[in-house]
Amino acid sequence: MSPACVPCLIGRVLFEAEETDPSKSVEAVRLASEILSRLFGEGVCSATVATEVHREIYRLLDDDDPYARLKRKSNKVGLELYPYAERFVRRSKDPLRDAFLSAIVGNVLDFGIGTGYDDPDKLRQEFRHLLAEGLGHDDTPKIKKMLRRAEKVVYLADNCGEIVLDRLALMELKKSDVHLTLVVKGEPILTDATRKDLKGLGMESIVDEIVETPGFAVGVDVDSLEGTFGNLLRDSDLVIAKGMANFEALSETGIAPVAYLLRTKCTPVARAMGLTKDINAVKLFLRGLKA
Repeated sequence: MSPACVPCLIGRVLFEAEETDPSKSVEAVRLASEILSRLFGEGVCSATVATEVHREIYRLLDDDDPYARLKRKSNKVGLELYPYAERFVRRSKDPLRDAFLSAIVGNVLDFGIGTGYDDPDKLRQEFRHLLAEGLGHDDTPKIKKMLRRAEKVVYLADNCGEIVLDRLALMELKKSDVHLTLVVKGEPILTDATRKDLKGLGMESIVDEIVETPGFAVGVDVDSLEGTFGNLLRDSDLVIAKGMANFEALSETGIAPVAYLLRTKCTPVARAMGLTKDINAVKLFLRGLKA
């Protein structure tokens, strides 16, 4: 966890309090500050700290899904953008790469932290421009080689809105004749997609299996990796993980190989990945960072 994570977390807490119950904004910021003063330090996992902060803030707000409205709006925008993204991939000379790119562009949605788009309408306006940026880092060729030998692939989803665009990546991955497992959140947290948020997206007809992460966690609950869910990841030939929170959590483990599909929206994550900030990236780690 970097010192830069602290104002980021406070900003997100303020955003969700204002979204849910503005009268509790001061109390929410105070509570988050108390938790951060207790947990923040060298060597701690930023995703784990963020999980504890949001757990207590959700209790304070008495709301188990404070981003519900924004999640619905994000999926609506994603569905509006999908036909254009589908044509973009269909006409591509490298459909897998451009399906990854389309899914990554959706990852710019991030609320309350000042590093992504706070309003899904902004994605609607900027989608074509972000696609035109292309990939600032592209390990797709390495992933293609792995897919030729792979039997089991696990795809860890991230936010609503981008989950609609993940369809394109999932369909391209299935062309490699792998057993494809889609992982969504078991409980609502931030704008991450749950099984409920998949309604009407037809994911069941694309993937072989849909699995929910155990527990309430930003990214992945590292402790849960000791059980069945961890075995699912370790037994796969490739884990594909969307978004920074999944990197923050999984990089604390030895699980590999993992291909991260994300927008590098903050300096600490970009630096940890050896990448530049504010690029679309497909980054493959053949060994776990903590291995």
